[in-house]
Amino acid sequence: MNEIKTEKQIEKDIFRIIKASPINTMIGGTLYRKGMRPRNAKTEDAVVAFLSGLDGQFQTGVVLLNIYVPMTQNASSDKITDISRVETLEAAVKDFFDECSEVNYLFELRETPYSEDLDEIEQTRINVRIHYTRTTF
Repeated sequence: MNEIKTEKQIEKDIFRIIKASPINTMIGGTLYRKGMRPRNAKTEDAVVAFLSGLDGQFQTGVVLLNIYVPMTQNASSDKITDISRVETLEAAVKDFFDECSEVNYLFELRETPYSEDLDEIEQTRINVRIHYTRTTF
């Protein structure tokens, strides 16, 4: 019988799954759990963070995966999105979770991974909402 897990236990499980996946090797920097990425980081990193969850015979909820991609410069020296890199990472994350077969979790991306520019830190953040279901009985 599987016991109900806490927020941090679920976050840790999904962190470990991503750490053992091809996504981790694609990221140029480090994979972190929520609150662990240095605020002044300039590297291509990813952060796993629990967002919400419901308990019962099936635990369900959402965990976020945010990937930070440094901006690049154009010919005018303006900082712009590294569109090629963002596109590659978005596709890799989508493909992984579409095909992921994890014994204890069922994953689903109900929303398309999307990106947003964070001009103040000169990075683009890819936002992925990972919906999970796990059996507790």
